[in-house]
Amino acid sequence: RVKTMKYQSVAILGAGAVGSYVMWGLAKKKEIDLCVVASGERKARYERDGFVINGQVYHPVVRTPEEAAGVELFIVATKYQALRPALGDIRTVVDGHTTVMSLMNGVDSEEIIAEKVGAEHLLHAVIKVASHKENDGYVFNPEATLGIIFGEVSAPYDSERVQAVLDLFSGTGLHYR
Repeated sequence: RVKTMKYQSVAILGAGAVGSYVMWGLAKKKEIDLCVVASGERKARYERDGFVINGQVYHPVVRTPEEAAGVELFIVATKYQALRPALGDIRTVVDGHTTVMSLMNGVDSEEIIAEKVGAEHLLHAVIKVASHKENDGYVFNPEATLGIIFGEVSAPYDSERVQAVLDLFSGTGLHYR
């Protein structure tokens, strides 16, 4: 009997509109180890203030790239212009078994990340979330959100990684296909 792959640990880099959407959904999965990756002043601010999403405050664990190293699923949701400066942190987090899902605008983010960590780590994805920033946080309509479209770039398209993400996202309120 084959043991099904499961993502037990998930890290998010980038806590803007896209990162907030993913955090909002995955916070419902109490059985996973979810964290946001940040360091220095940003880490201190995140730990102090948390994240306001649709009027609710979320306080996920915040880890430095070193503390998050070896996470099973690493979701990169930085702004495009912040990607290259973050490559060192991404390299630190990714180890031999980490899957990286890049939810960024910019069609070449996967290639840029692959140059640093190797293309075999990437599960390609795009996201469409209609959200806006309000004073202290992000607001979006979960029902009107197209969500995350992801998959392998080559066969087998129904890979263990795809199955594990489907399992992770189920029951979260996130929209995905």
